[in-house]
Amino acid sequence: MAVRASLACFPSDPALHAACGMPWGVAITPFSATDERGFPPATGAEGHLLPRCQSCFAYFNLLCPLDRWSWNCAICGAENDLSADAAARYARDGGHDPPEMRSAFVDLLLPGEEGEAAAAAAPTPVYVAAIDLSSSEEFLELVKSALQAALEALLPGSLFGLLTFSSKIGLYDVQGPIPIVKNVFIPPDSDGALQVDLEDIMPLCSFLAPIDSCKDRITEALETIKPMSSWEVAANAHVGQDHVLHHIRGFGVALDVLINYLSSEYGNAFELARIFAFLSGPPNYGAGQLDINEDQNSGKARGADHILLQDQTSFYRNLATSAVQAGVCVDLFAITNEYTDLTSLKVLSVESGGSLFLYSSTDESTLPQDIYKMLSRPYAFGCVMRLRTSSQFKIADSVNTLRDM
Repeated sequence: MAVRASLACFPSDPALHAACGMPWGVAITPFSATDERGFPPATGAEGHLLPRCQSCFAYFNLLCPLDRWSWNCAICGAENDLSADAAARYARDGGHDPPEMRSAFVDLLLPGEEGEAAAAAAPTPVYVAAIDLSSSEEFLELVKSALQAALEALLPGSLFGLLTFSSKIGLYDVQGPIPIVKNVFIPPDSDGALQVDLEDIMPLCSFLAPIDSCKDRITEALETIKPMSSWEVAANAHVGQDHVLHHIRGFGVALDVLINYLSSEYGNAFELARIFAFLSGPPNYGAGQLDINEDQNSGKARGADHILLQDQTSFYRNLATSAVQAGVCVDLFAITNEYTDLTSLKVLSVESGGSLFLYSSTDESTLPQDIYKMLSRPYAFGCVMRLRTSSQFKIADSVNTLRDM
């Protein structure tokens, strides 16, 4: 872990901090290979032996004053007794000091399952692509290229699902001899609930396919995906002229039911699922639709330099909360040059621990490279991060993508 302060010196008191007018904080990088000085951590396999403060439960570290049979907490100042074993462990003898006595940056392991038992208990990574069919051929070709790159970056043993959305939701089963898609229509006045559950349309075990044995059929399924045809748009003319002129995009309902679909196996089949949501324009159908009329767009454009845009709806913020509870993070890829109201949509990705990418055109998009690099980077889940400060400081706010998962 690396901890970098925004200023070279800490303010000595709150009054000085307020008077200087400078933002003060720290940037924390969990799982960093080196600390802020570039030094690697001192390592060990005896994390269970590390003493903890009886008052604030902070861990013993190099900054704690140490006596023969006691130590003082560097956070709260409380005095704590040392057991005979701990006193012997911390008897200073030069080069044989334990890791926590050699460095303030330590990486200690807790005893646990090893070997084949640990491998068997490891959670299976789950990835689902949600593709907007209310789009162009160029958009879909770009998304297909990006998903081919993603399949190359995914770890062996991963599970992959494929979903499409427009005025209907399509689920793909790629585990048979040929890919099969099953569709369910989204009611125009939908409140987020379909007439039938996705589990009844296709069991989750059929939807999530192992990439080791099904990569070729996933590729075949991608090649069958086509944009929403003109006759489908005409068939939905009853929902209003605006939806005939604009492609029908039931994004909110699709993500809502997909998250609920995955939540049934959270903690059993997987510990974290990632949804890659590909969007070619603003959601304009069913629950979560956004107001994109020209008057509002021009008004926002005129005041863009002076007005901080607010969420149009709390739908996506509530959906992000549901995603976190279901162990799902959403990466949103918007490839569009029209007003899409990312102010309302971004909370779904940011607050679920995902990322937001915006591309103004398909011609200049680096989507395949970006998704490959994103999946090639190390990331962690199912973790607990605790931040403790001395009594002179308190955590006022945080800006991050870490959530209680």
